[in-house]
Amino acid sequence: MIEQIKCTRCKNDMPKARLDLYGYDFCITCSDVKPKVGRIRVVGEGEYTATELDVLDQDTARKLQEMENTSRGVRNVPLEILNFDEDELSDDSRAISEATDKALEGELEVIDEEEDLEDLEDVEDVELEDEDED
Repeated sequence: MIEQIKCTRCKNDMPKARLDLYGYDFCITCSDVKPKVGRIRVVGEGEYTATELDVLDQDTARKLQEMENTSRGVRNVPLEILNFDEDELSDDSRAISEATDKALEGELEVIDEEEDLEDLEDVEDVELEDEDED
């Protein structure tokens, strides 16, 4: 069990390691620092292409996006920041749960694997006949 202490701001429990390792006496909920963002860059051409990941704060990432758009002569396209802490994941889990329920109730179409195999064998037979003729 992780040892807990009280946050100095909201008085909720927080890991003691946050204070010991990083010197923070407040929890992540009380933090005013925005989450970092990842920026993928493709460098080089042809066989000498590399993909790099830059980890930046959100303000710097937005400024870089604006500078790149300006240099390309593109209208300013806003930086897309995905936030997986919000309700998007709950929507996905709900959809998965609904699909699972339907599958268990037999409402989803089940693919007949035997028919697919027979169709595949027919295609292989045709290809073999064509090869024998050459």
